[in-house]
Amino acid sequence: MSLALEAFVENAREFCDWIESDQHTLQPVRQTLLALLQGTPYLVVSGSTEPAADDFPRREHSGWLEDVARLKELPLQYYRVAFDPLAIDDETAVVGDVCDDLADIYGELWHGLQAYDAGSTIYAVNHWRDSFRFHWGLHATGAIAAIDAYLRRQESGEPVGI
Repeated sequence: MSLALEAFVENAREFCDWIESDQHTLQPVRQTLLALLQGTPYLVVSGSTEPAADDFPRREHSGWLEDVARLKELPLQYYRVAFDPLAIDDETAVVGDVCDDLADIYGELWHGLQAYDAGSTIYAVNHWRDSFRFHWGLHATGAIAAIDAYLRRQESGEPVGI
């Protein structure tokens, strides 16, 4: 396994540990999210297809609800996000939710770690890469943008608008 992949696994564990803890401040999760994003280009493996997704536990809806509730003390929850950032003339915006973002990221990383820890490295890496492309990557970039805006305003003494 490459050093970059080992670093990604370590960052995934760090993120999951942060979610599972009772200490939720924004700076550490921001750093870990940035490290995870930096590692995504290295989520490449070769080899035979491994077991199906059903072979490894997932965070079901009840688990997601627990994860969101665990994050409710964060100083930031809702933020504005462009639905389609490439549609320049479209003023449509939707509301993002940092708690939802972090819980969804956790679910995808946690599922991959279940496979990885069971020895199914190829499945885990493929899951992290594919779910990044269609799910948790959007949550991560939205959460980072919101967290950065919040921290910048907090550091400058500006009202955070929440």
